[in-house]
Amino acid sequence: MIQLLALDLDDTLLGADLNISPRNQRALKAAEEQGVRIVLASGRVAEAMDRYAEQLGLFERPGYMISDNGSTVSATLPRAILRQYTFDRALLLRLFDAFELLDLPVQVYRDRTILATKACPKAISDVKISGFTREVIPNLAQTLDFAPTKIVIPGDPEVLPTALAVIRHTFGNQVNALISKPYYLEILPAQADKGTALQYVADTLGISSRDIMAIGDAANDLGMIRFAGWGVAMANGTPEVRRAARIVTDASHEGDGVAEVIEDYLLKNA
Repeated sequence: MIQLLALDLDDTLLGADLNISPRNQRALKAAEEQGVRIVLASGRVAEAMDRYAEQLGLFERPGYMISDNGSTVSATLPRAILRQYTFDRALLLRLFDAFELLDLPVQVYRDRTILATKACPKAISDVKISGFTREVIPNLAQTLDFAPTKIVIPGDPEVLPTALAVIRHTFGNQVNALISKPYYLEILPAQADKGTALQYVADTLGISSRDIMAIGDAANDLGMIRFAGWGVAMANGTPEVRRAARIVTDASHEGDGVAEVIEDYLLKNA
């Protein structure tokens, strides 16, 4: 019996309009009424997830939320950070230097602001998705006075795979590097991953992985899809994610694929 449902947001639960459809919302409510715990697990920072958690009523009861692609796990009621990974400053400076050599911008997030080393047209979508403002600070590495939970490199989809290979070769297991969307390369602290974050939540609740369903579409979802006994890939997911999943939805995020799998595997069986 599935006791916990972990959900990615963008291109999974959310449509292209960045909203939760009425059908998806009804399905999630029905699953909760059957006793299933809902956990949002996104690459977004927590502040960019809040409106969806509020829409689903997740702040009205004790629960969990995974943000920053697994760097942060927080409680919903009372709201509190339970576990968080950040970059060591020496490593962070080396990463900034590496991307300067690659002539790519670096972004970090603070107080609903995207701080970036240089302008980049590909970053416009991040402003739209997050609702944050964006500030360009060329000497960002030197002025940074906090430890980020992740860094994001927006860029040309034809360039980022090469940059990913360079970072993995240079830094090895010091970081968790992945392409979350074709135009976003993300660098996380080595321990951070949606899969390890979901395992932390599962262990806290005493729920076996075989009783967990995780739904996602991109490389940053692979960890939780592989951890969950019921790993689900969206029809619009990458080939790698679809291969890793136990189930692939017939409908995409635009066709309420999340509701489809909930109705077929959680509600009918209940």
